[in-house]
Parts: sequence; structure tokens; C-alpha cells
Amino acid sequence: MSTTAFITGATRGIGEAIALRLAEQGYRLFLLGRDQEALENVAAACRQFNVEVDIAHGDLGDESYMAQSVERAIQGFGSIDVLVNNAGAAHRQATQSADLSAWRDVMDLNFNAVMFLCRESLPHMIEKKRGTIINISSISGRNTNAGGAIYCASKHALNGFSGCMYEDVREHGIKVCTIMPGFVDTGLTQDLGLNAAAMIQPSDIADAVQYIVSASSNCCPTEIVIRPQQRP
Repeated sequence: MSTTAFITGATRGIGEAIALRLAEQGYRLFLLGRDQEALENVAAACRQFNVEVDIAHGDLGDESYMAQSVERAIQGFGSIDVLVNNAGAAHRQATQSADLSAWRDVMDLNFNAVMFLCRESLPHMIEKKRGTIINISSISGRNTNAGGAIYCASKHALNGFSGCMYEDVREHGIKVCTIMPGFVDTGLTQDLGLNAAAMIQPSDIADAVQYIVSASSNCCPTEIVIRPQQRP
């Protein structure tokens, strides 16, 4: 039986690594991202594994875009078996001087879009009595730090939401897992002045996704924390 993975933020970094890994495993892919050219390039790379790939570029702040993408994936492939909510953003600023518009954008992408896509996908998964939802969170969803208020808040919210969602749907055979990495070598960490070679690599997150989707139906790895072995 062919399986379909729906991945947000698939144009680079973690999302690209996950897309390529699942393509290698034979998954059909529906990829979302803002940059159409980059999305097409990732899709072309995934098709080298002889799998079907469809794309939809747009803004995850647009609910109609998200709803249409879910419907298109289900109509085109017959199912969404794995939903990977990977797209995210960071805006580092002290609370007392925060740009509230930028903060709203972060919350919309890191949390509200995830909530919406889960809500759109779950009725279909419940009907099928199977599915896996993987939310890419952050170790910041457990920690706090100066200047990180909105990012930490969005990831704390995502972790809480994911845990509650698991309780809502576990009896329907649906897995819900949150991956919480430390520093990953992506665009979000390039301006931090850290040692990229010591960071977690996007392929390490793809390893975790592969583990989750291959887990037995008897268990659900609800949370995976991944930290750099050495301080970057």
C-alpha cells in the first residue's frame, strides 16, 4: 500500500531532508513552501527515487491555501498518511521592545498553522483509522531564554497542543509525535555565531522521522528530544 506524506516548509533544511528521506523510503509526497523555485527543485530531487510528488507554494498564514492543499493531497493521492508540520520562524527580541506584528507572524506560523492543518487532516485519518502527525518543535518548548519569548511561547504551545491531540486521537490508531531539537544547522541558526559543524544536522531529524513512521502500531513515541552531542 502506497503511503503519502504531507510536509510543510519543504524547500530547505529540515523539511528538505525529511522529504528526501521519505522519498527514499517510497512515500508519495505533497510538499508545501513559500519559494516555488526551491520547492520545484526539492520535488525534482525526490522524484529521482521514482515516487509521485505534488507541490503547492503559498503562505501558511492563509487558511484557504492550507485547506485547499489538504483537499488536493487527499483528492490526488487518496490519503494523507503522515503529516509533518515543519515550517517555522524565529524572531528574537526582548519583550519590552517587541515588534508585536512580527510576534503574531511567528505565532501564526509556528502554532496556528499547525493547529489548522491538524484539524483539516484528522477527520480523514480518523475515517481511515490510521495516520501519523509529526510536529517539529524545539528544545525551546521546554526552556526559556532572554530574547526568546515569542519563539519559546510558540513551541511551548505546540508541545502542549500535541500532547492533548494525542490523547484525543490515540484510540483511532493515530500517532502524534513532537520532535524537540536543540541547535540545528539551518537558516534559523546562521546568525547566532555558533559552530555549525557541532550542531545537529537536518539529516539527524530525518532519522527521527524515519524511526517514528516505522514504529510498531503497538506504541507511539510521543516526544523525542535531540541535542547536539557537543556544545556548538
